[in-house]
Amino acid sequence: MKKQVGQNTRRSWRWWLILIVLAAAASGCSSGGGGAGLSSIAGNVAYYDLTGQPAAPQGIVVGVAGTDAWNSHVDSTGAYQLKGIPAGIHRIVVKEVKGLPANAVFITDPPGGVQVKLDAGIPMIDVNLSAVAMPGLPDL
Repeated sequence: MKKQVGQNTRRSWRWWLILIVLAAAASGCSSGGGGAGLSSIAGNVAYYDLTGQPAAPQGIVVGVAGTDAWNSHVDSTGAYQLKGIPAGIHRIVVKEVKGLPANAVFITDPPGGVQVKLDAGIPMIDVNLSAVAMPGLPDL
């Protein structure tokens, strides 16, 4: 009888182990970006004013090109985070710089933004951009 009790105990442990592993897999233990198959992108935007000097990045909006679904305002340090983005190839751009003087425009570096390949559930960091204020062309 003792031999049979020992075998049952080992079987019992195996089943508990299998259940724990299955429960962990089903719970979606990912810290990616907010949902099944979604992820996030984070980085910084450096801002240079009309004199070419580094300035506080106020009123800057960063997002995924071609959609308004994933936009974010940068914080006072220039940091941003875009969440809930599906896997795929995306272009991250500076969309807006609020508070520019009249007739001023901005250019970005790299021109056209940064293209990233995002994998499901894997956050991407250090997607960095620069925005430079430039005097606009005078009205003729």
